[in-house]
Amino acid sequence: MNLVISTSAGPFSVEATEPTPGLHIYEVPAGISPLSSYRWILAHHDGPALATFETKADATLAAEKAAPLADWTRNAITVANALGTGGMGYLMALLRVSGGRHPNT
Repeated sequence: MNLVISTSAGPFSVEATEPTPGLHIYEVPAGISPLSSYRWILAHHDGPALATFETKADATLAAEKAAPLADWTRNAITVANALGTGGMGYLMALLRVSGGRHPNT
């Protein structure tokens, strides 16, 4: 599927996959953070990035692990509310253990 993502350099069109309903994976465009080895984004379908990964396989595995935690097809605020503080902490730990980093690092 084709997505348009917003970046500090403006909008970019990317090809994304949806390994589990509501979660998208796409590669960061070449002109964005070119020195970073974390090129793959796991994002909620509303747009918020959850984590960055070095490989598409790592991002896909993390999406599969996160799938049972929430109904990711709901909007991002509904998912965050359903997870609550403890669930969000668990999700972040799961993404880190799966090789993910915070999207802004």
